[in-house]
Amino acid sequence: MKKGFTLMEMLAVILLIAVVVSMAVPVFRTVRYEVKNSQAKTAARKLAEAMRSYYQVSRGLGVKQECFSPTTSSGKSLVLTAASNCASPTSDGIPYQNTSVTNASRPSVGQLFACGYLSSRDFLGIPYEFCTCNPIAGGAQPTQCQISEATGTNTPFVVLRGVSGAGSQFTKASYHIYVDQSMVAQDTAE
Repeated sequence: MKKGFTLMEMLAVILLIAVVVSMAVPVFRTVRYEVKNSQAKTAARKLAEAMRSYYQVSRGLGVKQECFSPTTSSGKSLVLTAASNCASPTSDGIPYQNTSVTNASRPSVGQLFACGYLSSRDFLGIPYEFCTCNPIAGGAQPTQCQISEATGTNTPFVVLRGVSGAGSQFTKASYHIYVDQSMVAQDTAE
């Protein structure tokens, strides 16, 4: 009586396993990119809501229009700002005049993290560049915030673009995520 498997039987099983794995890897990769994209949309909405809250608390000061990527060292330092670095936005109760406030005089986006409006957990490891924009209609916008969906009074609070690690579908020049006055994260997926 023969015991064990022949070499041909073992090769057939190995070949079958290799075929299944080769079909499953792209699916897992796509799912991973979709999850990162979903996390980016959630983080974009949270950033826009924090910007709006800070704008109201500061009585019109708002935060700088700037971009950061939480997957790079400079972006991580912005996201991981210590809570002790929080500066009170205003104490006199007088609204800021938007005509006299320049982008340079506004606090960094890091203040939103430092003052507890945002948590670093929501941003670390997301392979996207986050850009804060001027929510005031007609205000000057950085290049990254000039998107075709922003028309009239529909100016974005936040615009995101995929960077290395976001997946080829999400790093195309035409793809971006944005949050406008509706506070809903939208994208330009085809």
